[in-house]
Amino acid sequence: MTNEKAKKTSHDFASQGATKPPRDLLMLTTANLLWGSTDVVAKFAVRNMTPATATWLRLSFALLVFAPFLFKAKREIPRSFPSLMPFVALGLSGFFLNHLLNYHGIRFAPASHASALRVLETMVIMLLSAGLLREPVGKWSKASLVAGMLGVTMVLNIDFNQIFRAPSGFLLGDLFILGVVILEGAYAVTGKWALKRASPLMTTALACLSGWCMLSVVCGYSIVIDLAQNPPSPGAILACIYLGFFCSGLGFYLYHLVLSRQPSHRVGVSLVIQPLVGVPLAALLFREGMTPGFVAGMFLISMSVYFVLWREKE
Repeated sequence: MTNEKAKKTSHDFASQGATKPPRDLLMLTTANLLWGSTDVVAKFAVRNMTPATATWLRLSFALLVFAPFLFKAKREIPRSFPSLMPFVALGLSGFFLNHLLNYHGIRFAPASHASALRVLETMVIMLLSAGLLREPVGKWSKASLVAGMLGVTMVLNIDFNQIFRAPSGFLLGDLFILGVVILEGAYAVTGKWALKRASPLMTTALACLSGWCMLSVVCGYSIVIDLAQNPPSPGAILACIYLGFFCSGLGFYLYHLVLSRQPSHRVGVSLVIQPLVGVPLAALLFREGMTPGFVAGMFLISMSVYFVLWREKE
């Protein structure tokens, strides 16, 4: 299939579901529920291996899912360097640097800090989509952003004025996670660029492959040494399998599927769902307490996603 045909196929595929917000809400909720568990699960992996090794294993397992599709649809893969640039940019921002910085961050900062700071991605995405993509941001999107941020604050019960005054080591971890916030904001905007050139599945697969290649080139030697000297435990391997198959494979595919037919700022608001999984898991596994405002915050978060997908008009 030629690139022109691939573009047409991608456009037709996106337009088929452009008016189905219930399906989009279900897919976004699923993706964010999976991603909400990422920080907690990744903590088990980085206890037993370096962040680079954990990232490499995660992407390797994800590629096991995408490899049959890439082989079957190899004629749809762009051949020229300019055509590959959007997918290289996605691999750099969303799979290579994103995971690497995040895993460094959660080695020092608690999961609740990671969840709190990463919710700021919604603001970054909204600013970039309005400034670079010229997407009109309506009143429901703005109201949903405010409601979602308030809901997350209630769920996490974190004083953002004190977040950088935490015990030694937390500051460094928070700075790494703030870098992730910027990268993932850029990822959403770049994703719209890439989805004009390929289907959501091809976009996800090529982004993952690009990130894996960059990580293998930059950190390959240290990863081999780490695996040879410190073989990962079965629990760490299982954690990377879950992160690869479900969080990177299924999660990013569903995200790109919705992003192909919804404005990026609407999709970005859904990120506030993630603490609904991360906080209870952290409370269960790491004994991080849940607050009385959790239920009220959960309601605000749910309403923010509902209104931005149902009530906002083009």
